[in-house]
Amino acid sequence: MRLETLWIFGLVFLLFSCGHQSDQERKSHTESVSENDDFNTTTKNLNQQTSASYQEELNKALADTSVADYYKVIYRQEKLISADDNKILSITKQLFTEDPDKDLFYFIVFTKSMNGSDGFYSEAVGLSSFEYITTKTERFAQYFLYAPKLTDKDLENWAQYVFGEIQISRENEEKQAVKELESQLYDNIKEAGKEYRVIIEKFIDKIKSTMP
Repeated sequence: MRLETLWIFGLVFLLFSCGHQSDQERKSHTESVSENDDFNTTTKNLNQQTSASYQEELNKALADTSVADYYKVIYRQEKLISADDNKILSITKQLFTEDPDKDLFYFIVFTKSMNGSDGFYSEAVGLSSFEYITTKTERFAQYFLYAPKLTDKDLENWAQYVFGEIQISRENEEKQAVKELESQLYDNIKEAGKEYRVIIEKFIDKIKSTMP
């Protein structure tokens, strides 16, 4: 009789322990899901705030009378607009502006000017795009993450022009040059968030997809 009582007591204790453990696991899982949801919500809100801030910056540039109408037309029409050679080439110079209130605006103008570019301007775009991606990698990734108007097609255009410059400067060494570029770009953003790496990975993949 005593053995049966002990056995029943042990069984009840075991069931109670399992139930308590399951409750703890469910609570832990619920808290984990809640924390993850909070993180995703916070990230989404920050992304929206960044995009809104960028749009405000762009609106100010468009309203600024010191900004030439030529650049504003390219921004709105999203393609290169015919003009004299000096004015067209000035787009590549503005890409490296030191004005923090207009650098995004000129980045988008330069990017959209890739549409419809040819001849001498294409050569200038290739040089400028390669210099920019290798010296301002983090800013490049940030703009393609959050800025308005920039599309996957724009990223593809950048990849084509950068690879075009590699073909000119590293003829017959393209594969090695792309490997070196990939390593350099990842090194440039090693202190940035992982979302920046996603953009650079896409960019490198687009370069590789254009290679013969």
